Amino acid sequence: MKAIIVDDEPLARNELRYLLTEIQPFEQISEAETIQETLELLLFDTYDVVFLDINLMDESGLDMASKINQMANHPHIIFATAHDTFAVKAFELNATDYILKPFERSRIEQALAKITPRVSTSTTPNQTASANHDIESDAKDNATYDFDKLPVEMDDRIHLLNTTDIIAISVNNGVTTINTTSGDFETNQPLSHYEQRLNDKRFIRIHRATIINRNYIQTIDHWFNYTYQLTMTRDLKFQVSRSYMKRFKQQFGLD
Repeated sequence: MKAIIVDDEPLARNELRYLLTEIQPFEQISEAETIQETLELLLFDTYDVVFLDINLMDESGLDMASKINQMANHPHIIFATAHDTFAVKAFELNATDYILKPFERSRIEQALAKITPRVSTSTTPNQTASANHDIESDAKDNATYDFDKLPVEMDDRIHLLNTTDIIAISVNNGVTTINTTSGDFETNQPLSHYEQRLNDKRFIRIHRATIINRNYIQTIDHWFNYTYQLTMTRDLKFQVSRSYMKRFKQQFGLD
């Protein structure tokens, strides 16, 4: 599991980091003091949970939560604060939990228990390398796919989706969502499974967890840290991560 601790007090960050590592192993724990630092971390990588304070110098953690909720594949939000008066507002912002300072190990354990079953199990570097090798080998063995119909199994039924109707495919907390012009479909198949089967110029990767159909882009807006936010058909919004910005600009002649 990967987490971000957002707090402008170093001692509070250190205390929470210590308790988190005592409770369970984390693949990565990053820290941020401001909204801008947090957004940069989220644009650069995918995280499972953000522990968010309410008061951040002259900024509000509630504003930060609103920005996080606008992101595709956004992480869980657990407010970790000394203020008990914002709980209702926090849960209106889809917070997973609301824990108070001084932190108690038992409360953090309860909060983590709410998200642990919903995030992908961490893999060791050897397992990751092996998985990547398998994907590359499968791609070589199967050459190029170009299907007019994409089979998607959901609710004990196989749906045959027209690839021309697919707006985007994204992964969030281990669940792959396929957005189409007529509705959404959820599956447990990894993103790489569909990327191989949508191997044509219409579909481009804009994030490690997102593929979009370029034909359904409505607007391209400047976003945080010199990146873009795309508004797609059905008013779906996705962010182009920094690692995919150069390629995206080249594909649309935006250099």
